[in-house]
Amino acid sequence: MHRFRAYYDNGIIIEYGNKRFIIDPLRKPSKSFNAILITHGHRDHVNPSAIRNAMPLIMSEETARVIRVRDGEGLRYIEASPRHEIVIDDVIVEIYNAGHVVGSLSYVLDFGAFRVGITGDFNVESSILLGGAEGLDVDVLIMEATYGSPDYVFPSRIAIYDELRGIVEDGIRNGIVLLMGQPLGRGQELAVLLKDYPMYIEPSIKVMNNVLGLKYGKVLSEIPQPGSVIIMGMPRDFVNTIRVLRSRYGIVKAVALSGMYAKRSRVARLRAIGVDALPLSSHSDFPGLVDFALNSGARIVYTVYGNAVRFAKYLRKFNIMSRVLPTPGQLTLDPFL
Repeated sequence: MHRFRAYYDNGIIIEYGNKRFIIDPLRKPSKSFNAILITHGHRDHVNPSAIRNAMPLIMSEETARVIRVRDGEGLRYIEASPRHEIVIDDVIVEIYNAGHVVGSLSYVLDFGAFRVGITGDFNVESSILLGGAEGLDVDVLIMEATYGSPDYVFPSRIAIYDELRGIVEDGIRNGIVLLMGQPLGRGQELAVLLKDYPMYIEPSIKVMNNVLGLKYGKVLSEIPQPGSVIIMGMPRDFVNTIRVLRSRYGIVKAVALSGMYAKRSRVARLRAIGVDALPLSSHSDFPGLVDFALNSGARIVYTVYGNAVRFAKYLRKFNIMSRVLPTPGQLTLDPFL
């Protein structure tokens, strides 16, 4: 362990002896590496221009497809799929389903002497589209903590699906329904969930869905018929978007979908302007994160993203050595290694 370092520097860096792996870099690597691993296609985890000529580059076929149609980058890569292994310079790279979005992966780096797990963004709860994230049996765990606060406890997905279908059934009876959420994530899940309803999908989402084999609904390039569902990302000026739709259709049931709406204060702000909200998320909620960390058996847990500070502090209640993944300038302060 004395030869091991993990830190965040525009991406997660893992070093052990003379081995160096980079996960989800957002800028072009300035030092040599053994491999770059991409967990999924969200833009806060992958910058195609930074990895354009990087090799070896490892990601799922689905993530590569999303990058190609969304960003216009046809990257050279080694295809990764759950329950398979890739050997890079004597390091075994184990690949697991992360349950976050289509094509999302978690990784375990098996150095022989010990194992390091990197969750990427993940969700332990299965959806209509994806199985829940697989557990990682590791010595060191680097895990996301987006919703790593007790404020974020989600209802079951089945309950949210039932409520959402009820909203749609009621809304299309007298007008239209507008569903707003993350294009990569909710855009695919909603299309599958509501495939039997008259549905119009924002072009950028429809292109991704088509390349992922989810060819449901019509592209939103024409005026939707009354009694339809519209699926789109969260517009910057969503208030104006809703105003325009209401001027055309009269009754518009607008719903925002994100895990952040597990907090009542956030829901109240939207309802004040006539928008409902449901905590449908591609991430694990707080109890899911806690269970995942405890079940990993990791001796050391590094947290990253979102509520990383609060979640690391919470895990220490269970006598787990946990801390926020340090930056390069904090490495000399690391009390664990």
